[in-house]
Amino acid sequence: MLLLKDFCVGGLARTLDLSEAAVSQHLRTLKEVGMVTGTKNGYFMHYQVERDVLESLAQALMNLIAIDRVESGDCQPRAQDLCKLCNTEQRLD
Repeated sequence: MLLLKDFCVGGLARTLDLSEAAVSQHLRTLKEVGMVTGTKNGYFMHYQVERDVLESLAQALMNLIAIDRVESGDCQPRAQDLCKLCNTEQRLD
C-alpha cells in the first residue's frame, strides 16, 4: 500500500482493519531498519517506502536465489557428539 501512496497511521489502520497501535508498532520497526520514513504533513505523519532500500533488499534476495543448491550435503556430526566433556561414552573418569 505504501508503494502506491503515502498513508498516516489512521489511514493504514482503517484500510488494513487493524488497530492504530498495531500499525504504529509495525511502522516503528520498519523505520528502525530504514524501510520506511515519515514526513510531517500538518498534524499527521505520513509514511512512505524507501524504494532504494527495498531495491537493495530485492537484489540481496535475488542473489540468494541464484546460489546453486547442493542436492546432498556432507553431513557432519554435531559438535557435542565429538566433545569428550559432553559425550558420556567418551568421558574420561
